[in-house]
Amino acid sequence: MPLCVYLCYTPGCQTKMDRWMPTADEGTGAKFECPRCGVVMACAWTGTQAGTPNLKDASEIRRRA
Repeated sequence: MPLCVYLCYTPGCQTKMDRWMPTADEGTGAKFECPRCGVVMACAWTGTQAGTPNLKDASEIRRRA
């Protein structure tokens, strides 16, 4: 489930919204109105959710000298 970030580039507004979307394509195509100024915001960034690694599965942990 990707996290999509929507930004409003209207001078003086610059509102940011984050939304979890079912797919990256759906998030990229979605348009939301800015809650402050009403301008339609487009997706500025789409990231994916990655699982936390389990350190018990690590075969070797290196120490920094």
